[in-house]
Amino acid sequence: MDVFEALEERINRLIEAYRGLGARVEELEAENRELRASGDGSTGLQDRIAALESEREELRGRLERVIARLEALDV
Repeated sequence: MDVFEALEERINRLIEAYRGLGARVEELEAENRELRASGDGSTGLQDRIAALESEREELRGRLERVIARLEALDV
């Protein structure tokens, strides 16, 4: 295989990868449009954020209690 054949093969692979990437971009754009139209995606994310914030507050309270106990032991 000479240098030109190797270069041609690389160019062909690059073209195929570019086409595949273009197709994937189109798929993602369509999915994005569907999510924006349905509005379901943001509702699920908002619920997840609320759950995580609640969990964070619970952990913060537990940590504060542990710190208070540790401070009480430090005589």
